[in-house]
Amino acid sequence: MSVTGSAGRGVGEAAEARQRPEPLGGLLKAARVGPDGHPAAVRRVLVWLGRAVGGSARIADDGGHPNGHPKPPASAPAPGTPDTALLRAVAAGSPRAAVVAEPGRYLRVLALGGERPHPVLVVTRPSPYDETAASLVAHAATVLELLLGAGDAEAQRRRLAEAGSGVRLSVLQLLMGGEVALAQRTMAGLRPGLLDAERAVVLVLESPAAERREVARACEGLLAGRALVVRCPADDGHVIIVAPTPPAPFTPADTAGTAEGGADGGVEAALREFVAGRDGVFLGVSDRHPLSRVAAGYDDAVRSLAAARLMPGRVARHRAGVRLAEVVDAGAAAAWAAGFLRPLGAVPAQDRGQLTATVRLGLEFTAVNAARLLGISRNTVRARMDRAAGLLGVDLGDVRDRAALDLALRFLDEAPGPGRYEGRDGGGRYEGRDEGRDGGGEDGRDGGRAAGGEGALADVGLWRLLDAVPVRVWARGLLAPLRTDERDLLRTLRDWVGENCAVEPAARRRGVHPQTVREHLRGAEGLLRRQLVAGGSGLHEVVLALTAAAGDPYEAPCGMTSGWSARGDRAPVTPSCPATVHP
Repeated sequence: MSVTGSAGRGVGEAAEARQRPEPLGGLLKAARVGPDGHPAAVRRVLVWLGRAVGGSARIADDGGHPNGHPKPPASAPAPGTPDTALLRAVAAGSPRAAVVAEPGRYLRVLALGGERPHPVLVVTRPSPYDETAASLVAHAATVLELLLGAGDAEAQRRRLAEAGSGVRLSVLQLLMGGEVALAQRTMAGLRPGLLDAERAVVLVLESPAAERREVARACEGLLAGRALVVRCPADDGHVIIVAPTPPAPFTPADTAGTAEGGADGGVEAALREFVAGRDGVFLGVSDRHPLSRVAAGYDDAVRSLAAARLMPGRVARHRAGVRLAEVVDAGAAAAWAAGFLRPLGAVPAQDRGQLTATVRLGLEFTAVNAARLLGISRNTVRARMDRAAGLLGVDLGDVRDRAALDLALRFLDEAPGPGRYEGRDGGGRYEGRDEGRDGGGEDGRDGGRAAGGEGALADVGLWRLLDAVPVRVWARGLLAPLRTDERDLLRTLRDWVGENCAVEPAARRRGVHPQTVREHLRGAEGLLRRQLVAGGSGLHEVVLALTAAAGDPYEAPCGMTSGWSARGDRAPVTPSCPATVHP
């Protein structure tokens, strides 16, 4: 009898032990938020609660559907579904809790949180709730409220962060398009006064694409509002930093860029330190540029990255050296550029700024990347490029035409006085000449002369600008590093440009394998510290230098001077190479 009784008590105690809830330590362990975030912690708490009460638990909306949380494991009893009207009432907070008892199924329904409609916790078990089970449900509900609230706060923080990121991207795109005033007004709501500067340094951090978000967040924290930090829309591995510099008179000495920790508010110094402490990250730094020329600064910084990848410190500043604009006759260059771009005066003023900003980026980047940087479609970029090409009579599929157009835009940027293209406000205004289509004006400015009455200078062709001793010295200095390589990279580069940057025709002309041409181009990029194969202003400078260094238009690579002269010039036109443009 005693044995039987003892055995009976043992079986009962074992059954009771199986029914006994898990300790609350399990709840705290389940609620710990890890790298998988708050939603995963909520799921773990629901699974713990279901096991603890010998049933199942879930969070439902007011229609009885799971509220963004997965169903319980298949091994758990299927949760009951309260009446939809009851769920709606609990979600509305009246009542905040309810108990449902049915044969073989008992439900507890609780509203969570303080905001309506409330998430609804539904707990089901096959037997009535004793005091312990009810207490576990109450404890779990409290923890779930905290987790859901923290998760909502985190989601809100992320939404705000993404909204801020979107605003910063819009500001960058406005700056890329030369819309400085609009960019300043837009940024004022996020960081007042940040863009109240005349000039800025552009820096580009390169990291593995998978690490870019983390790198961008680290930069934002490191720079503490001293610069505009944007994840590049065109390159998944780049973070763009625009660091405004205090308003100050600009002198040629400034072209060397800011000193570390100097005029850019210490941004460059902070980022250099960041790069030094993190493997796999590179930094390219531009010269100082007007805010209206942030796109040029971005180009400088991207070009500097090519050098940074080869440097032990993984940081490179753009080495401006002597610019072509500094060695040509400034008046003749401005007049030639004004005449070259004169047909753009036919574009309405309200559209001209967008057109020229798109052309600038279209000459530097692919249509896809230019579109991303400007925040427009690639078809819009192509349409604007085609429109400009049609007005100017150029073939933008020819590297020589692209180089000439790029140079004309740069000359007008740097030209003082009449004839300068004023793009700072994005309006694209040509000063000192008539805006009409007929080319006539009250000041004697006709279709054949540039502003300021300098009619003769307007007829000076590009070849005549390049055929000057200072320019030839500049060109030979730029190309000099190629002569240090025994592979005769200069000849390969000349043939490649002469074949409009086509590798296989250049290989046939050179008498080598196409892979050899590619290797020579990579070597030339390293020596010249310029991107060549990717195109852009680095390639355009080399095209112009090759032409100038030849010393005679007939000795320049195939077609490189074709059509680069104005009326009266005698440069050759090679049928196999499309002519470049000047009316």
